[in-house]
Amino acid sequence: GMMLGSRVLCRGKQLSHSLGLLRGRATKSAYRNTVCAFGAKPTPPERLSPEDLSSHLSEMSEWKMAGEKEAICRTLIFEDFIEAWGFMNSVALCAEKANHHPEWFNVYNKVEITLNTHDCVPPGISEKDIKLAREIDVLASKLKA
Repeated sequence: GMMLGSRVLCRGKQLSHSLGLLRGRATKSAYRNTVCAFGAKPTPPERLSPEDLSSHLSEMSEWKMAGEKEAICRTLIFEDFIEAWGFMNSVALCAEKANHHPEWFNVYNKVEITLNTHDCVPPGISEKDIKLAREIDVLASKLKA
């Protein structure tokens, strides 16, 4: 859709911008705000075993281990800035729906994405990262990035 002020136009309907980014609002993680019936927070996501991680990465050829920390990363090159930004918009909507957000960097037509799960103890790569990476791959294939 097309953004106007603090609203998003999507197929002719005006919707409140769910990300709160246009007004500069940051929302706390739903995970941090969730309390179970007994007052305890939900169990954090499990970190993938090295074997499971290797298995997933063997099926996801565009994703590599990030250098400094336990994370996976991918670099995408698009036709131009508008295409890169449109892709990032699509990823942002998927990430918000999953409540799992990428670390990313954009210069003109290049988008670098890093995924890891901060909620793991210790932080690392979880199924949340693999699921979002696969969704990113589908969006990128539609744009032939």
